[in-house]
Amino acid sequence: MPFDRKLSYQAAFLATLRLARRELILCERDFCESDIGSRACHDALWDFFTATPSGRLKIWVQNADFLATRCPRLLQLRDRFAHLIEIRQGNDFLQGKEKGFVVADRQFFLQRHHFSSFRGEAGENPSIVANLQHDFALLWEQASQPDSLQRLYL
Repeated sequence: MPFDRKLSYQAAFLATLRLARRELILCERDFCESDIGSRACHDALWDFFTATPSGRLKIWVQNADFLATRCPRLLQLRDRFAHLIEIRQGNDFLQGKEKGFVVADRQFFLQRHHFSSFRGEAGENPSIVANLQHDFALLWEQASQPDSLQRLYL
């Protein structure tokens, strides 16, 4: 299913979250276009984490400031389901791979072809999913926990 506008991208993002049952990987520059902080995304992720068995979420982000300052619902989920969520930040994308994507259960995908555009696609395609998972693994290996998401419990 192709998309090329912000609202259709956000709808496809949410639909892909809702398809996940066991595993979600999310990869974006900062997630500001995805609507990840919305009530609908919160509810989809809540259902994902409270299902039996619980799903696991990995988020790779290039800049975590948006998540830290504009996504309190996501941070509440992270606090509540810390054993199921891992967020890492990396400095650089792979050369020529500056696209945001989601992979659900190693079966469903969503990808934006470049951060400067909302043009992309969502669906099921084993070769696309395998390539996205490969890219994610390379990014994940070199990433670390973002300082901006560390809580100070004073």
